[in-house]
Amino acid sequence: MYAIFDKVKNFLWEVTKILGLVVAVSIFVSILFGPNAPFFGAALTNLKPVIDALGSEGLAVIIALIIIMAYMRKWD
Repeated sequence: MYAIFDKVKNFLWEVTKILGLVVAVSIFVSILFGPNAPFFGAALTNLKPVIDALGSEGLAVIIALIIIMAYMRKWD
């Protein structure tokens, strides 16, 4: 029974890591080539309203996400 949960957990963990890399690459490409880059260009335009909605705490949220990602990296 637990083997199934472990397989599902490992699968979801790998998908999460891949999606995290896709987001990181899309933001990087969007910074380098601007909003006109195909497929990746809208990453920053989609991310900016989210950060603006957070208000002055936006930077704190980004720092917290970096800390969480660093903590999750230890599990690899």
